[in-house]
Amino acid sequence: MRIFISHAWEDKPLAKELAALTDFVDAWVDERELMGGQNLDPTIIRAIEDSHVFLVLLSRISIAKAWVAKEVEWALDREAGKDRVFVLPVLIDSGIDLAACAPPFAQFAERLYIDASDRSEAGKDKARAAITNTLFHWASDWLEKMEPRGDSNHRFAEALEADLAEFQTRLFAVKAALAWPLPTLVQDDAVAHLVKVKDDYNACTERFMPRLTEADGEIRWRFGVSAQRGFARLVTFIRNEVFHGAAFALNDVIESINAYDSVLSQDAAALAAAEQRRSARVAALEPVMAELVERTADYLDTLR
Repeated sequence: MRIFISHAWEDKPLAKELAALTDFVDAWVDERELMGGQNLDPTIIRAIEDSHVFLVLLSRISIAKAWVAKEVEWALDREAGKDRVFVLPVLIDSGIDLAACAPPFAQFAERLYIDASDRSEAGKDKARAAITNTLFHWASDWLEKMEPRGDSNHRFAEALEADLAEFQTRLFAVKAALAWPLPTLVQDDAVAHLVKVKDDYNACTERFMPRLTEADGEIRWRFGVSAQRGFARLVTFIRNEVFHGAAFALNDVIESINAYDSVLSQDAAALAAAEQRRSARVAALEPVMAELVERTADYLDTLR
Protein backbone atom coordinates (compact mmCIF):
# COMPACT_ATOMS: atom_id res chain seq x y z
CA MET A 1 0.00 0.00 0.00
CA ARG A 2 1.33 3.43 -0.97
CA ILE A 3 0.62 6.41 1.30
CA PHE A 4 1.44 10.08 0.80
CA ILE A 5 2.35 11.94 4.01
CA SER A 6 1.49 15.63 3.90
CA HIS A 7 3.22 17.72 6.56
CA ALA A 8 4.85 21.02 7.41
CA TRP A 9 8.58 21.24 6.81
CA GLU A 10 9.11 21.82 10.53
CA ASP A 11 7.35 18.52 11.28
CA LYS A 12 9.49 16.48 8.86
CA PRO A 13 11.51 14.64 11.55
CA LEU A 14 8.29 13.35 13.09
CA ALA A 15 6.87 12.60 9.63
CA LYS A 16 9.85 10.36 8.91
CA GLU A 17 9.49 8.59 12.25
CA LEU A 18 5.79 7.96 11.74
CA ALA A 19 6.50 6.78 8.19
CA ALA A 20 8.43 3.79 9.58
CA LEU A 21 5.42 1.52 9.33
CA THR A 22 4.91 -2.15 8.57
CA ASP A 23 6.38 -3.74 5.44
CA PHE A 24 3.09 -3.65 3.54
CA VAL A 25 3.13 0.19 3.62
CA ASP A 26 5.31 2.29 1.31
CA ALA A 27 5.25 5.85 2.70
CA TRP A 28 6.18 8.87 0.54
CA VAL A 29 7.63 11.85 2.43
CA ASP A 30 8.65 14.81 0.27
CA GLU A 31 12.18 16.01 0.98
CA ARG A 32 11.70 19.49 -0.44
CA GLU A 33 10.47 22.64 1.29
CA LEU A 34 7.71 24.33 -0.68
CA MET A 35 7.26 28.09 -0.53
CA GLY A 36 4.06 29.49 0.89
CA GLY A 37 2.51 30.68 -2.36
CA GLN A 38 3.73 27.89 -4.58
CA ASN A 39 1.23 25.84 -6.53
CA LEU A 40 1.34 22.08 -6.37
CA ASP A 41 3.84 20.87 -8.90
CA PRO A 42 3.27 17.81 -11.09
CA THR A 43 5.54 15.66 -8.91
CA ILE A 44 3.33 16.23 -5.87
CA ILE A 45 0.14 15.71 -7.86
CA ARG A 46 1.40 12.44 -9.32
CA ALA A 47 2.54 11.26 -5.88
CA ILE A 48 -0.92 11.92 -4.43
CA GLU A 49 -2.68 10.33 -7.41
CA ASP A 50 -0.45 7.26 -7.24
CA SER A 51 -1.13 6.74 -3.53
CA HIS A 52 -3.79 4.57 -1.96
CA VAL A 53 -4.03 6.82 1.11
CA PHE A 54 -3.32 10.50 1.78
CA LEU A 55 -2.14 10.95 5.38
CA VAL A 56 -1.90 14.52 6.70
CA LEU A 57 -0.07 15.47 9.89
CA LEU A 58 -2.07 18.18 11.66
CA SER A 59 -0.03 20.50 13.86
CA ARG A 60 -0.28 24.16 14.81
CA ILE A 61 2.32 24.78 12.14
CA SER A 62 0.87 22.65 9.34
CA ILE A 63 -2.68 24.04 9.57
CA ALA A 64 -1.18 27.49 8.91
CA LYS A 65 0.77 26.38 5.83
CA ALA A 66 -0.78 27.32 2.49
CA TRP A 67 0.80 24.42 0.61
CA VAL A 68 -0.39 21.85 3.15
CA ALA A 69 -3.91 23.25 2.70
CA LYS A 70 -3.51 22.93 -1.08
CA GLU A 71 -2.39 19.31 -0.77
CA VAL A 72 -5.34 18.55 1.51
CA GLU A 73 -7.79 20.27 -0.86
CA TRP A 74 -6.40 18.26 -3.78
CA ALA A 75 -6.67 15.02 -1.79
CA LEU A 76 -10.24 15.76 -0.67
CA ASP A 77 -11.25 16.48 -4.26
CA ARG A 78 -9.74 13.12 -5.21
CA GLU A 79 -11.59 11.43 -2.35
CA ALA A 80 -14.88 12.96 -3.54
CA GLY A 81 -14.46 11.09 -6.81
CA LYS A 82 -14.00 7.76 -5.05
CA ASP A 83 -16.47 5.54 -3.24
CA ARG A 84 -14.11 5.01 -0.33
CA VAL A 85 -12.17 7.03 2.23
CA PHE A 86 -8.81 8.35 1.00
CA VAL A 87 -7.70 11.01 3.53
CA LEU A 88 -6.44 10.00 6.98
CA PRO A 89 -5.80 12.92 9.40
CA VAL A 90 -3.21 12.42 12.15
CA LEU A 91 -3.22 14.99 14.97
CA ILE A 92 0.34 15.53 16.23
CA ASP A 93 -0.25 18.55 18.52
CA SER A 94 -2.56 18.43 21.52
CA GLY A 95 -5.13 21.11 22.22
CA ILE A 96 -6.05 21.87 18.58
CA ASP A 97 -9.75 22.57 18.11
CA LEU A 98 -10.26 21.16 14.64
CA ALA A 99 -13.80 22.53 14.42
CA ALA A 100 -12.42 26.06 14.84
CA CYS A 101 -9.75 25.63 12.15
CA ALA A 102 -9.99 27.27 8.74
CA PRO A 103 -10.98 25.20 5.71
CA PRO A 104 -10.11 22.60 4.64
CA PHE A 105 -8.96 21.42 8.08
CA ALA A 106 -12.21 22.12 9.97
CA GLN A 107 -14.01 19.16 8.41
CA PHE A 108 -11.58 16.76 10.10
CA ALA A 109 -13.39 17.43 13.37
CA GLU A 110 -16.27 15.31 12.07
CA ARG A 111 -14.34 12.32 10.81
CA LEU A 112 -11.93 9.67 11.96
CA TYR A 113 -8.52 10.96 12.94
CA ILE A 114 -5.61 9.46 14.82
CA ASP A 115 -4.21 11.17 17.91
CA ALA A 116 -0.41 11.12 17.75
CA SER A 117 0.18 14.11 20.02
CA ASP A 118 2.21 12.08 22.53
CA ARG A 119 5.78 12.67 21.32
CA SER A 120 7.37 10.14 23.69
CA GLU A 121 8.85 6.99 22.18
CA ALA A 122 5.98 4.98 23.60
CA GLY A 123 3.55 7.53 22.18
CA LYS A 124 5.10 7.34 18.72
CA ASP A 125 5.01 3.54 18.83
CA LYS A 126 1.34 3.72 19.74
CA ALA A 127 0.66 6.17 16.90
CA ARG A 128 2.45 3.97 14.36
CA ALA A 129 0.44 1.00 15.55
CA ALA A 130 -2.81 2.97 15.25
CA ILE A 131 -1.94 4.12 11.73
CA THR A 132 -0.94 0.61 10.67
CA ASN A 133 -4.10 -0.87 12.16
CA THR A 134 -6.28 1.70 10.39
CA LEU A 135 -4.58 1.10 7.05
CA PHE A 136 -4.91 -2.66 7.49
CA HIS A 137 -8.64 -2.40 8.17
CA TRP A 138 -9.13 -0.03 5.24
CA ALA A 139 -7.27 -2.39 2.93
CA SER A 140 -9.33 -5.33 4.20
CA ASP A 141 -12.56 -3.43 3.56
CA TRP A 142 -11.46 -2.48 0.05
CA LEU A 143 -10.50 -6.05 -0.81
CA GLU A 144 -13.75 -7.39 0.57
CA LYS A 145 -15.71 -4.85 -1.46
CA MET A 146 -13.64 -5.19 -4.59
CA GLU A 147 -13.00 -8.93 -4.56
CA PRO A 148 -15.42 -10.66 -2.18
CA ARG A 149 -14.67 -13.96 -3.94
CA GLY A 150 -11.06 -13.13 -4.75
CA ASP A 151 -11.50 -13.00 -8.51
CA SER A 152 -13.58 -9.95 -9.42
CA ASN A 153 -10.66 -8.15 -11.08
CA HIS A 154 -10.25 -11.14 -13.36
CA ARG A 155 -13.98 -11.22 -14.08
CA PHE A 156 -14.01 -7.46 -14.71
CA ALA A 157 -11.20 -7.80 -17.28
CA GLU A 158 -13.01 -10.69 -18.97
CA ALA A 159 -16.24 -8.64 -19.20
CA LEU A 160 -14.36 -5.67 -20.66
CA GLU A 161 -12.64 -7.95 -23.16
CA ALA A 162 -16.04 -9.35 -24.20
CA ASP A 163 -17.45 -5.83 -24.68
CA LEU A 164 -14.50 -4.77 -26.82
CA ALA A 165 -14.68 -7.98 -28.87
CA GLU A 166 -18.40 -7.53 -29.52
CA PHE A 167 -17.87 -3.94 -30.67
CA GLN A 168 -15.16 -5.06 -33.10
CA THR A 169 -17.26 -7.98 -34.36
CA ARG A 170 -20.32 -5.81 -35.01
CA LEU A 171 -18.25 -3.20 -36.83
CA PHE A 172 -16.46 -5.85 -38.90
CA ALA A 173 -19.89 -7.17 -39.96
CA VAL A 174 -20.98 -3.72 -41.13
CA LYS A 175 -17.73 -3.26 -43.02
CA ALA A 176 -18.09 -6.67 -44.70
CA ALA A 177 -21.69 -5.91 -45.69
CA LEU A 178 -20.64 -2.66 -47.35
CA ALA A 179 -17.78 -4.28 -49.30
CA TRP A 180 -20.09 -5.06 -52.22
CA PRO A 181 -20.65 -2.50 -55.03
CA LEU A 182 -23.75 -0.33 -54.78
CA PRO A 183 -25.80 -2.15 -57.47
CA THR A 184 -25.41 -5.33 -55.39
CA LEU A 185 -26.06 -3.60 -52.06
CA VAL A 186 -29.50 -2.40 -53.17
CA GLN A 187 -30.75 -5.93 -53.86
CA ASP A 188 -33.38 -7.14 -51.40
CA ASP A 189 -31.25 -9.81 -49.73
CA ALA A 190 -28.30 -7.48 -49.39
CA VAL A 191 -30.47 -4.70 -47.95
CA ALA A 192 -32.02 -7.06 -45.42
CA HIS A 193 -28.58 -8.27 -44.34
CA LEU A 194 -27.24 -4.72 -44.11
CA VAL A 195 -30.20 -3.57 -42.02
CA LYS A 196 -29.61 -6.44 -39.59
CA VAL A 197 -25.89 -5.89 -39.12
CA LYS A 198 -26.38 -2.12 -38.88
CA ASP A 199 -29.08 -2.54 -36.23
CA ASP A 200 -26.87 -4.98 -34.33
CA TYR A 201 -23.99 -2.47 -34.45
CA ASN A 202 -26.19 0.41 -33.25
CA ALA A 203 -27.60 -1.67 -30.40
CA CYS A 204 -24.07 -2.66 -29.42
CA THR A 205 -22.77 0.91 -29.40
CA GLU A 206 -25.72 2.08 -27.31
CA ARG A 207 -24.48 -0.26 -24.57
CA PHE A 208 -20.79 -0.10 -25.31
CA MET A 209 -20.06 3.64 -25.42
CA PRO A 210 -21.60 4.42 -21.98
CA ARG A 211 -19.83 1.34 -20.65
CA LEU A 212 -16.48 2.90 -21.56
CA THR A 213 -17.28 5.94 -19.43
CA GLU A 214 -18.38 3.81 -16.50
CA ALA A 215 -15.31 1.56 -16.74
CA ASP A 216 -12.84 4.46 -16.56
CA GLY A 217 -13.29 5.11 -12.85
CA GLU A 218 -13.57 1.43 -12.03
CA ILE A 219 -10.27 0.68 -13.77
CA ARG A 220 -8.58 3.43 -11.76
CA TRP A 221 -9.99 1.90 -8.58
CA ARG A 222 -9.16 -1.69 -9.44
CA PHE A 223 -5.87 -1.43 -11.32
CA GLY A 224 -4.40 1.98 -10.52
CA VAL A 225 -3.66 5.28 -12.21
CA SER A 226 -1.32 3.86 -14.85
CA ALA A 227 -3.93 1.38 -16.09
CA GLN A 228 -6.57 4.14 -16.10
CA ARG A 229 -4.36 6.39 -18.22
CA GLY A 230 -3.81 3.59 -20.71
CA PHE A 231 -7.55 2.95 -20.84
CA ALA A 232 -8.21 6.66 -21.40
CA ARG A 233 -5.91 6.58 -24.45
CA LEU A 234 -7.73 3.52 -25.81
CA VAL A 235 -11.14 5.14 -25.26
CA THR A 236 -10.03 8.35 -26.96
CA PHE A 237 -8.97 6.32 -30.00
CA ILE A 238 -12.25 4.39 -30.06
CA ARG A 239 -14.38 7.54 -29.78
CA ASN A 240 -12.46 9.82 -32.13
CA GLU A 241 -10.90 7.53 -34.72
CA VAL A 242 -13.43 4.71 -34.83
CA PHE A 243 -16.92 5.59 -33.58
CA HIS A 244 -16.97 9.27 -34.62
CA GLY A 245 -14.37 8.77 -37.34
CA ALA A 246 -14.01 5.97 -39.86
CA ALA A 247 -17.14 4.10 -38.71
CA PHE A 248 -19.29 7.22 -38.79
CA ALA A 249 -18.08 7.93 -42.33
CA LEU A 250 -19.84 4.74 -43.47
CA ASN A 251 -23.13 6.63 -43.15
CA ASP A 252 -22.24 8.19 -46.49
CA VAL A 253 -22.60 4.74 -48.07
CA ILE A 254 -25.99 4.27 -46.40
CA GLU A 255 -27.11 7.58 -47.87
CA SER A 256 -25.97 6.43 -51.33
CA ILE A 257 -28.02 3.24 -50.96
CA ASN A 258 -31.07 5.28 -49.95
CA ALA A 259 -30.59 7.52 -52.98
CA TYR A 260 -29.96 4.71 -55.44
CA ASP A 261 -33.46 4.33 -56.91
CA SER A 262 -34.31 8.02 -57.10
CA VAL A 263 -30.94 9.45 -58.19
CA LEU A 264 -28.00 7.14 -58.72
CA SER A 265 -29.67 4.54 -60.93
CA GLN A 266 -30.52 7.32 -63.38
CA ASP A 267 -27.17 9.16 -63.32
CA ALA A 268 -24.09 7.14 -64.29
CA ALA A 269 -21.66 9.86 -63.23
CA ALA A 270 -23.29 10.26 -59.83
CA LEU A 271 -23.29 6.48 -59.39
CA ALA A 272 -19.59 6.27 -60.26
CA ALA A 273 -18.78 9.03 -57.76
CA ALA A 274 -20.86 7.37 -55.04
CA GLU A 275 -19.23 4.03 -55.74
CA GLN A 276 -15.80 5.63 -55.46
CA ARG A 277 -16.77 7.13 -52.10
CA ARG A 278 -18.09 3.77 -50.89
CA SER A 279 -14.85 2.04 -51.78
CA ALA A 280 -12.80 4.79 -50.12
CA ARG A 281 -14.88 4.73 -46.92
CA VAL A 282 -14.58 0.97 -46.58
CA ALA A 283 -10.86 1.05 -47.37
CA ALA A 284 -10.27 3.83 -44.82
CA LEU A 285 -11.84 1.72 -42.08
CA GLU A 286 -9.41 -1.16 -42.64
CA PRO A 287 -6.26 0.32 -41.01
CA VAL A 288 -8.33 1.89 -38.23
CA MET A 289 -9.83 -1.48 -37.38
CA ALA A 290 -6.39 -3.12 -37.49
CA GLU A 291 -5.06 -0.51 -35.08
CA LEU A 292 -8.07 -0.97 -32.81
CA VAL A 293 -7.43 -4.72 -32.61
CA GLU A 294 -3.77 -4.13 -31.80
CA ARG A 295 -4.43 -1.42 -29.20
CA THR A 296 -7.12 -3.51 -27.55
CA ALA A 297 -4.92 -6.61 -27.34
CA ASP A 298 -2.02 -4.62 -25.89
CA TYR A 299 -4.22 -2.97 -23.28
CA LEU A 300 -5.89 -6.19 -22.18
CA ASP A 301 -2.44 -7.67 -21.70
CA THR A 302 -1.71 -4.92 -19.15
CA LEU A 303 -4.83 -5.83 -17.17
CA ARG A 304 -3.95 -9.51 -17.21
